[in-house]
Amino acid sequence: MNIRNIFKTHILIVLCLMITAQFVFAAGIKERMTQRLPVIVDLKAKGIVGESNKGYLAFVTDKRAQESVITDENKDRKMIYKHIAKQQNATLELVEQRRAKQIANRAKPGEFIQKPDGSWYRK
Repeated sequence: MNIRNIFKTHILIVLCLMITAQFVFAAGIKERMTQRLPVIVDLKAKGIVGESNKGYLAFVTDKRAQESVITDENKDRKMIYKHIAKQQNATLELVEQRRAKQIANRAKPGEFIQKPDGSWYRK
């Protein structure tokens, strides 16, 4: 093997590792979010949390049930939003706003949604 072929092989290996790392990263986030979903659905149904105008979960009341679950969910959402922003050459804020609108449109009746002005309403 000459140096050129060795170099091409190394580049190919690095690219494969990068692609594999992205799939592992995405799979890990998806698994964590899926595991948290029943708790989040319950908190939304009880009116404890709602969907903010930035695309994150937020407490609607003073009750802070399962706060670590909400914190972890928001961390994962932020990682996803940053990834999307990078892919689309957009700002994080734009991705957050778009995602907040999508979430609000898909919210179930009775769930809390935050308006752009910061006030809350039940869908």
